[in-house]
Amino acid sequence: IKLKSAPEQEVRILLLGLDNGGKTTLLKQLASEDISHITPTQGFNIKSVQSQGFKLNVWDIGGQRKIRPYWRNYFENTDVLVSVS
Repeated sequence: IKLKSAPEQEVRILLLGLDNGGKTTLLKQLASEDISHITPTQGFNIKSVQSQGFKLNVWDIGGQRKIRPYWRNYFENTDVLVSVS
């Protein structure tokens, strides 16, 4: 008998905050990546991380003033909003 495991639940997490606030550092730490060299995000970064049966799709959106008006475009289908400051 083969047991079918429950499909992992996907969670979309949006990291928002002003430029140089630490969003990319947090994203890289969640993905167990090197954080010794971080550059400003132009646009956005996405990482998928597996954790306790969940697939965390983490979106890191640039915080520069020229990008902020576009933040609202990322809200749809977001499960968790993290304000990083």
